[in-house]
Amino acid sequence: MKPNDKRRAISVDRAFQRYAGSIWRGAAPCRVDGDSIGQASNYLDAAERAALRAEQIRQVIMAHGVPLIQFVPYRNFGLHLDKLTRNHTGATLRNLALAAMDYWSAYGLRPEVLGEICKQVFKLEVD
Repeated sequence: MKPNDKRRAISVDRAFQRYAGSIWRGAAPCRVDGDSIGQASNYLDAAERAALRAEQIRQVIMAHGVPLIQFVPYRNFGLHLDKLTRNHTGATLRNLALAAMDYWSAYGLRPEVLGEICKQVFKLEVD
């Protein structure tokens, strides 16, 4: 049976064009300082980083034989870690990463795969 799911992910460039257009049309709120170009640039940087992280995480979980249905929770774990790495460093980051591993393990994700995501994608030693 062939799947008939017609949904597709839009590219980073297309998402950026849609977001920038909504800012310039006034459909999305602009920053207080009025720097809509800077705001759109920040969005593009974040979207590119998220796409890169998602691809790196996909490679790790595919190598561990994770079922397709669980790709989204593992990607969400990775994006959560990405946010942590932008806001914290050192021992605080390590402790928060361990707490995140415990949290996501409670949802049925395999701790060894979460640990590999930490090591390979974010260069964090959480053992």
